[in-house]
This record gives sequence, structure tokens and C-alpha cells, in this order.
Amino acid sequence: MTIAHQPGEPLRVGAVDLRDLLSAHVDALADAVLERFAAGAGPDGAPDAATLRNLRLGARAAVDCFLARLAGERRVADDALFVAHGRAQQAAGRTLTELLSFYRLGGLAMWERSTALLPQATSLPAAEIFAFGSAVLELVDELSVAAAGGYAAQEAEARRRGRALRERLVSLLLSDPPVAEDVLDAAAAAAGWRLPAQVRVAVAALPADPLAVPAGPPPDRVLTATVGDGRLALVVADGEETERWLARAATALMLETPMAIGPSVPAAAAARSAARAVALLDHVTAGALGDRDGLEVVRCDDHEIALLLGAAPDLAHEVAGRRLAPLATLEPAARERLTATLAAWLADPGRPQAMADRLGLHVQTVRYRLKALRGLFGDALDDPDERFELALALRVGER
Repeated sequence: MTIAHQPGEPLRVGAVDLRDLLSAHVDALADAVLERFAAGAGPDGAPDAATLRNLRLGARAAVDCFLARLAGERRVADDALFVAHGRAQQAAGRTLTELLSFYRLGGLAMWERSTALLPQATSLPAAEIFAFGSAVLELVDELSVAAAGGYAAQEAEARRRGRALRERLVSLLLSDPPVAEDVLDAAAAAAGWRLPAQVRVAVAALPADPLAVPAGPPPDRVLTATVGDGRLALVVADGEETERWLARAATALMLETPMAIGPSVPAAAAARSAARAVALLDHVTAGALGDRDGLEVVRCDDHEIALLLGAAPDLAHEVAGRRLAPLATLEPAARERLTATLAAWLADPGRPQAMADRLGLHVQTVRYRLKALRGLFGDALDDPDERFELALALRVGER
């Protein structure tokens, strides 16, 4: 008995039309496909009810497609059907590996069940059995390619939708004035991002090389948005792991150092954290915080006074000029000595010995300088409010 087949003609075993023979067993063939898949379920585990329905429809469609091929037919709609099957698999959150395994195991089950139905199947020569099997494998390959294409297309669309939803969320988070909390909650739910009670926003410069290719996307828990001047804002939940996630995101995106990390704020006030981080990075860029070489991270929490003074620099310099005016009347060398002594007094008020240790001087020298300071500032040295203003004035002078 021979298996005869010419392109465009029905596949036959001797005088038997295989389509006529197998058409009466469509449901049995589809069940065999599902049974074989269930027996060889992969790492994804048993599919849920929705995925099982999708696979059952796919099994029945694959059998129908196979029978059409046996009749010498090739339907254009077949590819579209299995492209849709791949899309449905991705939308259900299942893997492509599982789907291709389903096709592979399904093809094997179809071959086994079909050959069992063939007349005198056990006496067929091996070459003829393999010829029949090749028709099954060819179909499996074609359906796998179509389904993989559908899966990839659906995955790409899902990524685009996800990016768009995340971009909308971070735009709302960085809005000033803040948006309503229910709007944020809805946007976070749509983006699949758990909205934390507190967030921090970090800001860093984008790669200096405009052609630099990022090493990869940032972690899912880090949202990103450009904030102008070639900088990127990173929004993350505040917690023990905050800086680790920020560092991973900065590395993946190849951001320049240093990275400025804003204060912890309620999620709805993320714009405030971003503004502080931008201001701090401006200070670093301008050299207001000293040498930036080797500086990886700067934190707003460590530079609050600098940020406070930087918020109104003109006013800060006017106040400093008035409060430190008595020192301006001195010669440069004397002004430098008494400025250092004033700073030591403000750090250790009423403790000449501690001041002497701080300055590396004899205590009598410190007392002599204190007498000169009292001649210049009078009772302001002993008034807490006046000392606070003097301390701020000295900080402005250092900037």
C-alpha cells in the first residue's frame, strides 16, 4: 500500500482518501492533541480555563486545517487564524514556549491517532509512515511560525501600551500643581504600577553621547521622564531599597554622574521632590558644593540649608552682607582670622577650649579674638536667633 500525493491533490493511502477517513474523527483528533499536551505540560503548569478554551479552539482549527491540506487545499485564512491564536496566548499572560510546545505535541498526537485509523497501518512501510508524518510536521512548522508572529506582534503592542500608560502616570506624578489622588490611583492601576505612599525623585544628566545605546530598560518599579536641560527624572517608592533601584536604573540608562536624589514626599507631591533634586544638581554643576570628581550621588537630605539659601540667593546675599558687615571693615588677614573664630564660636558657643581645639590655637589666643568679635558684634554672639542668622550668613559667604 502506498501513500500518493501530488501538489493540489488529495493525500491518499492506496485508494483511501485520508480526508474522508479522518473527517469522521475530528473531535477525537482534537481531544488527542489536548490530552498529549496535558500529559507533557511544561514549566508554565496546567493552563487556566480561558487558556484551555483557547487551546481547544486551536486544536480543532489545526485538525480542520490539516484535513484541508490532506484534500490539497491551502486556505489564506489559516495563517490569520493562528496569528490570532498567538495573540490570544500572549494576551492571556502565557508563554510562547507553551504555545509552540502545544503545536509540537499536538502534531505528534495527530500523527499517532491518524496512523492508528489507517487501514493496515501496522503493515505500512516505514517510508510511507514517514511521508504521512512529514505532512503533519510541515503543518506544525507553518502554524508555529504564524502563531509566533502573532505572539510577537501582541507583545510589541503590549509594550507600547505599557510605555504609554507609564508615561502618562509619571507625567501626572510630576504635575505642578498636583493632580487629584483618585486620578493618580486610576493612572497607576492602568499602568500596573503600585502607587506608594511616599516617593523620591532622582535627577541625572542623560548620556553625553547622543548616540549612546542604553544597556537596557530601567527596572519596572522605576518610572522615568525627561525634565529638560538634557536630564532624566527617576521616580521610585521610598524605602530601604530606594537607592539600589535608582542605581540599577541609572546604570541601565547610562546616566551621567552625579545623580541628585530628592526628599521623600507623598506620591501626589512628587514634583516637589523633582524640583529639589534639579536645584541640587544645579548647585553641583555650578561648583557650589565643591569638587564633583568621583561624586556618584548627592542627597537633598544632606544639603537642606544649601537648598534653602539657593531658593532665594539674592535675599540670602543681602542678609549675609548686613549681618557680616562688621567684618568688612577689617584688613583681609584680620577678617579671615576673625571669620574663622566666629565660625568656631557658632559651632561651640561659650566653650573657648573646644574652639581652640577646633582652630588649633592656644585658648588664650581664642579668648583674645573673642574679645575682638564682641567689639564688632556685641550681644549678638549670645542671642540664639542672632547666632542662627550669623551661621546662615557664613554659609552664604562660603557659596
